[in-house]
Amino acid sequence: MKLKDIELTDKNHFVAMEYYFLILNRTFLIIKTNGFLIGIQGNGLVSVEGGSNYLTREIVSTMAIKGDLTNPHSYLKNSYLEKVENVDLLDGSLKLLNKTNFLIKTSDIKDAQYNPNKKWGMGYYPHDGRVTIETFENKKREFIILGNQSGQDISNWILTK
Repeated sequence: MKLKDIELTDKNHFVAMEYYFLILNRTFLIIKTNGFLIGIQGNGLVSVEGGSNYLTREIVSTMAIKGDLTNPHSYLKNSYLEKVENVDLLDGSLKLLNKTNFLIKTSDIKDAQYNPNKKWGMGYYPHDGRVTIETFENKKREFIILGNQSGQDISNWILTK
């Protein structure tokens, strides 16, 4: 199964951000298919525009999302997705291309909890809270639901086998 062969619908994917190392972040296209949640990194560091001096403003402006911020796909960069469009998403090669990509068996998911509270540090970026996925191995991942998507619906959908 390859990314280029998947028709993305609101019933098979969502776009979310994950913080790591306190304030760093990465954005994922997350697809649910064939018994898996497939996470494909779709953007690197994202920042809000601003700053107190010229250099800071220039640096963070390159990391700011432009366009329709309510559209979750605005947070993805084609250059990230094009790198994996011809890769088999289920055979492990996705993770070899980028260690932040992930593959979680849906049968390994113990819970998916929706938290409607806004995430600190998201600035003016619209988001519908967070969804935390917990596996039976007690590993947790927290995803910030970007743009106009329902975190509650995503949480319920993840738990649907």
